[in-house]
Amino acid sequence: MEKTCYFIRHGHAMHNKLFWDIGKRAYREFRDTNLLYDGYEQCEDLRNSWKNLKNVELVCVSPCVRTLDTALFTFKNHNVKLIAKDFLIEYPLGGDEICNQRKNISDLTYLYPQIDFSEIKDEVLPWSIERETYENLNLRIEKMKQWIKKRPETTITVVSHSSFIGMFKDKKIGDEKNELKHCFPYTVKI
Repeated sequence: MEKTCYFIRHGHAMHNKLFWDIGKRAYREFRDTNLLYDGYEQCEDLRNSWKNLKNVELVCVSPCVRTLDTALFTFKNHNVKLIAKDFLIEYPLGGDEICNQRKNISDLTYLYPQIDFSEIKDEVLPWSIERETYENLNLRIEKMKQWIKKRPETTITVVSHSSFIGMFKDKKIGDEKNELKHCFPYTVKI
C-alpha cells in the first residue's frame, strides 16, 4: 500500500542562527539546541496555512528538542499520535557535532509527555567519537522506510532535519546556503 509522507524540517533553531555568527563551532559547542522565536512562528504559519495538516494520521518525529517542539507546535490542537524515533536524528551521529545529540529519554519523557518514546530503547543515545558514514545514514533511512511501510496509517508526517531529509528525498546533503526550507512539507510517496 502506497503511503503519502510529508517530510518537515524543524523550525529555525539556535545552532542554525549561530552557524552564521560563529561557523561550525555552533554544531560542536551546543547540544540539542532549541527553536528560536522565528522557529515557533514558522510552526504557527505552517499550522495555519497547510491544507493537508488535517489529513495527517501519524507524526513520526526525531527526538531532538527542536524537532519535538516543531511537531508539537505545528500539530497543536490536532488529535494525532506523535511517536519519536532515533533513526530520524540529524546526520551525522557521532563525531563532534553535538547539536545532533539528543537528551536522555527519561528527561524527554518528562518534558514531552504528549509524545510516545516507548519505541526508543537506549536511555542515552549511543554516540561514537567516529563520525557516522553515509552508508550508516542510508541504513537509518532504510529502517525508517521499513517502519513506515509496516504502519497502518497511509498519511504520515515525518519531522526531522535537513541532512536526513535531503539524503532521503534527493540522495544528497546540501550546504548551509542551499538547505531545505524550515517548516515546509515536502511530499514523498513510499
